[in-house]
Amino acid sequence: MFFNLSWFKPKPASYHDTQVLELDFLVDEFHEAMVDIQDPMRLRIQAALLSCQSPKDLWFLRGKVFNLISKHHCESEAKTRVNKLDQKLRFFVSHHPDHEPQDLPSGPMALMH
Repeated sequence: MFFNLSWFKPKPASYHDTQVLELDFLVDEFHEAMVDIQDPMRLRIQAALLSCQSPKDLWFLRGKVFNLISKHHCESEAKTRVNKLDQKLRFFVSHHPDHEPQDLPSGPMALMH
């Protein structure tokens, strides 16, 4: 009953409310996921991140990021970090006016090797 009050409605996220709606922010999140790793593969992934133009491009780099993290840490740490990236990608696509949820591949979020 308290939550039915008209003045107590949660405000929906709008385009200007969050920095998550910038693709550059997502690219920075991918960089952050690998920041503690010193490996030549990291440099290649970072170069690929610079050329990403859409969330779909970022989606297809997840597998490489996962492999790099699991190589230097462990698989559970890689899953944790990539799951956070997945959540941010989904939030971005669902709240950005220029993208549709169909922009990301559907089905299970299995990692591609």
